[in-house]
Amino acid sequence: MPEYKITVNDRTYTVDLGRILDDSVDVTLDGKTYKVKVEAPMRKSSKTPVINRHRQVINAAEVPDRTSPPGITAETGDVVAPLPGIILKLLVKEGDAVNEGQPVAIMEAMKMENEIESPLSGTVGEILVSEGESILENAIIMKIGG
Repeated sequence: MPEYKITVNDRTYTVDLGRILDDSVDVTLDGKTYKVKVEAPMRKSSKTPVINRHRQVINAAEVPDRTSPPGITAETGDVVAPLPGIILKLLVKEGDAVNEGQPVAIMEAMKMENEIESPLSGTVGEILVSEGESILENAIIMKIGG
């Protein structure tokens, strides 16, 4: 225990202070031990605001998949968005024949224009987006049949 000399009303005492646990400390004064209650000093209120955020999802397994729209699963021949963005231009229409690697749409993602290419050669069966539409990553843009 740390030892201190204190003076009260011109009388000097030797005091040993124990470790503060919760709100009390053992104090030894001239060989006699006392349990002393300690109050924490008042703190000034912080000028920085405190933001209390409540958890929206308790279980991580319940977090929705935010990279693809709900209920849609990509299949062979589906043209999917590599990033979230906006469809600027559709370069083909339903029924058009396309070759593997041919640009079929242009989208803006992260302030850059990106050409979206056909994953295979075939015919455009269905276009699921329209120009100007915002889409998520892995959203199906169109379906191409072989």
